[in-house]
Amino acid sequence: MIQNWLILLPEISLMLFFPVAMVVNKYRERKTSKTFFTLSKLFLICASIFTIVFYNKSVWPEFWVNNQHSTLFKELLYIVGLAWFYLSSKWFLNKNRPSFGFYMIGMAIILLLAILISARNLIIPVFFVPALCFLTKCMINQHWDENKVKKVSLMYMVFATIFCFLLWGGSLGIWYETNSLSYTFIAKYTSLPGNKSLLIYFSSLMILSSLLFMMAGAPFHFWFIDSISVSILPVCGFLTLIPPFAYLSCLIILMNIFGSISPDLQSYIQSVSLVSLVIGALSANAQTNIRRLFAYGTIYNLGFMLLGILSFKSDAIMSAFVYTLIYVMAMFGIYSVFLAIKSKGDYLSSIDDIYGMSESKPYISVAFLIFMISLIGIPPLLGFWGRLSLINVLVMEGRWWHFFMLMVALIFMANAFLRIIGKLYFETANCHFDRTDKAIYICLFINLLLVLVTILDPTYLLHDTEIIFQKGY
Repeated sequence: MIQNWLILLPEISLMLFFPVAMVVNKYRERKTSKTFFTLSKLFLICASIFTIVFYNKSVWPEFWVNNQHSTLFKELLYIVGLAWFYLSSKWFLNKNRPSFGFYMIGMAIILLLAILISARNLIIPVFFVPALCFLTKCMINQHWDENKVKKVSLMYMVFATIFCFLLWGGSLGIWYETNSLSYTFIAKYTSLPGNKSLLIYFSSLMILSSLLFMMAGAPFHFWFIDSISVSILPVCGFLTLIPPFAYLSCLIILMNIFGSISPDLQSYIQSVSLVSLVIGALSANAQTNIRRLFAYGTIYNLGFMLLGILSFKSDAIMSAFVYTLIYVMAMFGIYSVFLAIKSKGDYLSSIDDIYGMSESKPYISVAFLIFMISLIGIPPLLGFWGRLSLINVLVMEGRWWHFFMLMVALIFMANAFLRIIGKLYFETANCHFDRTDKAIYICLFINLLLVLVTILDPTYLLHDTEIIFQKGY
């Protein structure tokens, strides 16, 4: 019994953050945003250490596992969360706003995402996904101007409720057909001849749709774009950077569960991926708000990843993982740049505000340029390797129509980024920028260093991960 509690120490560590933070918030007189970042840092590091220590040990294997797959994605979740919490503390300090709510909700979301990564029974997402949706709504509401975000958060909650009902309905259909919600049992059941009924097919479709909504795949992307448009910068970065690894993990698991009927689901995933590519690439060119532009870039990249993983072979899963990892690294750099560009204490979001920024902030502009080129996928930068790995999958599988669609969408997406580059370097400055915090420069330097190191030897990204995906979930 004691051993079972010890195995749960990663999750217990995250849960202990909440009572400690509430006590500090109530009784500590001199508290700043750095106070709650320090607390979150302590408990995230503890969770990360315990996740590694108790690797491959499970309390209830039919519900919950700690294996190579879950350890990999949890560690990435903690690392990115810790890094973004650090940068977010700089934003709250600069704006002199309380950060207690942001860190409380952020840590709760990370906890639920970690639980979903380790889940091996549909009963867990049935209970925890609605809580995750509610916390996402609360995260969007982290704004001192409640009227500005009220409509967006309400719309999100309405549609989140609909997709939660889809998840519940799909899970109920699976249980009715198989008398079990265990991932392992469902995978075995659907692999047997004659068990691919219409109920199984539609149930899997409903469950997959709920995940695609949370991933913001088109045409379910509207909530993500609107949230990025009105939310404060720490929330924008959190919604963009933190969930991708957890959702990719869930997608891999779901496709393992429904692997035997995946050919019937491929057309659905293909439609979502192509729509995401087209909407993301075309809409990015029409934006004047730089955050919305990169939000549509996120939709485009999701479509790119989904199209690559469509066949669900081990090399395709590996390529999708590498692509997601490179995307998060580049977007982390982009959001670091967003934190660096402010004028008179206000963080800038209009493309017109960055005219001629290279004159006054050359280092920031060069970093911005490198990250955008990486997102476009121009060699020799890291983004090229991510795109090349997915394109190789398409070519080897003879999916030339998909390859053609990718190239067309890439041209439009590249045009949107080139427009920003032109404003940075070939326009006259029309804004006076504030002094950038040294911590932002340090984060940019570390990010660029990681990019350069992996350019020299991309195998750093592939070390042991291919073996993990070959073993399955």
